[in-house]
Amino acid sequence: MSTPGACLCGAVTFAIAPPYRWFAHCHCSLCRKHHGTLFSLGLGVARERLEWLTGADDVVHSRATAAFERPFCRHCGSTVPAASHDEHFWHVPAGLLAGDPGVRPRSHIFVASKSPLYDFADALPRHAAYPPGINVAPIERRVAPAAAGTITGSCLCDRIAFRVTAAPRRLVNCYCSLCRRRSGAAFTSTLLAATDAFEWLRGEDRVRHYALPPPRRYAADFCGDCGSPTPGVAAGPTVMVPAGAVDTALPPLPAVHLYVGSKAPWASIADGWPQFAELPPAERFTEFLG
Repeated sequence: MSTPGACLCGAVTFAIAPPYRWFAHCHCSLCRKHHGTLFSLGLGVARERLEWLTGADDVVHSRATAAFERPFCRHCGSTVPAASHDEHFWHVPAGLLAGDPGVRPRSHIFVASKSPLYDFADALPRHAAYPPGINVAPIERRVAPAAAGTITGSCLCDRIAFRVTAAPRRLVNCYCSLCRRRSGAAFTSTLLAATDAFEWLRGEDRVRHYALPPPRRYAADFCGDCGSPTPGVAAGPTVMVPAGAVDTALPPLPAVHLYVGSKAPWASIADGWPQFAELPPAERFTEFLG
């Protein structure tokens, strides 16, 4: 039985079918940049078991390393299925899937590079880099430390960079279907920064903006060159910063899980942070999102 998938705007669609070679969380710095999240989550799909339905001409085939590509939809920035390190398999971002593929995550890889904002709370096998049997040299981003009290961030291709001069209070994880399709992961991970503490260091003109047609109110900002999610800066007091874009080593932060009523069947929440089926109730909205 096949499982359909699509990018945020719906231009790129496909279907996959089992069996699946891998289903793994990746914590490497490159995946965090590419997806904008604390980690990515993808399936290994045999070449003949993925069917492209629409949008092949809408895919930008970007690369950060020689090992494999990191393509994205040119319209909405969603990461889309990619040619993997193995020519016989596609790497498919699980967040794009509209149904249940019938399998569950099997491992964590590149745990030596994990974000300090994430703590392991499951019993899945963990590998410091690639699991045994994959003969690909690991590559990590090397970023200069930021000045004290300052948070810096950038996109995967490094053409866009920003700075925040005030520490965020909380990590916001959203499991809604739109956020999953936007990131290609189990959820989006966002830091809320004060607008007056945020500034672009370079590349603001490279930021692309996509918004769903009215009456829906959902938008995504991304680098037009590499597809990485970038901060969402709109009129108002708050900038939404993708946690995966941050280069500075942040201390652990309190978190909140939103729209858990919409989370994917293969996603699990094992920590003790507050959870809400959708948004927090009005009387607690400022507490978590103010």
